[in-house]
Amino acid sequence: MKSMEEVTPAIEACLQNAEKFVIAAKASAVPGTYHIAFHLAVLALEEIGKSSMIFMDALNPRPTTEEDRKTTLKWIDDHERKLFWAIWLPQRSDLRDWRTIPAAMDFARDIHKQRLETLYVDPSNLNAPTISEQRVMGLIGVAEARLNIERLKEFRELDTDRQALLQWFFSAMDDPRLKPMIFSKGSLDKQAEFGNDYGAWMKWLRDTFEEADRKSIELTNFEMKRVPVSGDEGWENKFEVKIRLKSWSHSIRQNQFTEWNKGIEKIKLTGGSDRNELIVTLLLPKRVATQDLWNMGWQNTYVFVTALNIATLGFFWWYLPEYVSRYFERIRDVEHDSEVVVDRIPMLKIGWPHQALKSEDLKNVSIVYGFAAHASQQQFEALHRYFRNLGLMAKNDIFFQFEPTIAVEFIMALKDEMRAYGDWDGAPETAEASITAFFEGIPAAPEFIIVIEEMLQLVDQITTNRMVPRPITLEDVGKAKVIFDGYIKVKAQRFFMEEVARVNSTVKPTLQGTSPAT
Repeated sequence: MKSMEEVTPAIEACLQNAEKFVIAAKASAVPGTYHIAFHLAVLALEEIGKSSMIFMDALNPRPTTEEDRKTTLKWIDDHERKLFWAIWLPQRSDLRDWRTIPAAMDFARDIHKQRLETLYVDPSNLNAPTISEQRVMGLIGVAEARLNIERLKEFRELDTDRQALLQWFFSAMDDPRLKPMIFSKGSLDKQAEFGNDYGAWMKWLRDTFEEADRKSIELTNFEMKRVPVSGDEGWENKFEVKIRLKSWSHSIRQNQFTEWNKGIEKIKLTGGSDRNELIVTLLLPKRVATQDLWNMGWQNTYVFVTALNIATLGFFWWYLPEYVSRYFERIRDVEHDSEVVVDRIPMLKIGWPHQALKSEDLKNVSIVYGFAAHASQQQFEALHRYFRNLGLMAKNDIFFQFEPTIAVEFIMALKDEMRAYGDWDGAPETAEASITAFFEGIPAAPEFIIVIEEMLQLVDQITTNRMVPRPITLEDVGKAKVIFDGYIKVKAQRFFMEEVARVNSTVKPTLQGTSPAT
């Protein structure tokens, strides 16, 4: 902590400079230069804010190590912060209501934005907003009033406890976890109860957060020591794992999830913030130990996401490629002062037959999910290869294009899966015949068999470093994915029918001799 004698010269220098800016702003507040006067008034406020930041830094006890030192002056070049401190400080008698903090932040942000929009000429926007006489004179008045208040203020050193409390508070305001709670309705209502005693409010906040952290640590320790529950009680829900998926191929409608959510206990589906967002909530039971929670949640998550992609023949992922047609924000023709529209054609996006996610799709998801859950280690490895390839699709953009790699990986995952399920003997020379024979037995459309043969030949040419007759595109990627999807969907459907037949064979009829039609 610095003494007031050490920081007073710097504070006084800031205020003197602010006074000069106010004088210059008044002199410039004439028609044609209102925007310059506005800028000078903003600079005056920034200098005033800087003086407050210097004062707050002086109150900050130095941490043990220099590396951990976090001071208010760390933000000395942040224009919005300086403006905030110019118009708000908790020790000001006229601003003791801490609920004014968000408004002060917004005010500081708006001032800085307006200064940038009006100070310089933007050739692309000659109709940019201007500064009115009323606006500039109002801001000059604010700066002058704030300067006078600073001149009358007496700085005083705080005791050790108050210094520590202030240090904690401003550190908490920079914490993304704590900041929303500080400005929550409950917190600000509590501040109103304390009235002018802002220190009591800060102490209440600190004590509340520390107690919450203590309980969190206590609960974590308890969970880590918890013995997983066995028996029927062990299947009761304890944890929720929520994920948010995006789709390029399907639109999401909330009314399609009613049947799924009634029938599937451990996986709940809802629509997201837009028609291409799906919220998935996995419910994990008491029998899952806390130390196994991450892995168990992850395993169930990627099995479901895999099943969703296979069953729908579409593309669902946590995020989607963003730069699929442009690497720039805009291109402008400076000669004619007009925007030029230039996009990559075709854009790096598969031409999915965009459709709504239907209840029939979700039935297929449950069938594929159940099938994948019974996979052996070898069979599961092929599904995992498919899942990793979905991630590569999500990263494919104009900066890094992986179309040949992705197409090859889907076909290689297919071969791995067919070998794992015994539908192919693993010999390279029998691969094409085994794959086409499987689909011919469905029966599949002749056009689909042609697509399979084409993709197998392209992948073979890529993997053997032979000349590929044409570039590999995202349409090829989509075809390779659909081939894998088709194989798993057929296998899953057969598995489902076998399970239904097995269950039916174990159910004894209640009336001997009664026909099924009765």
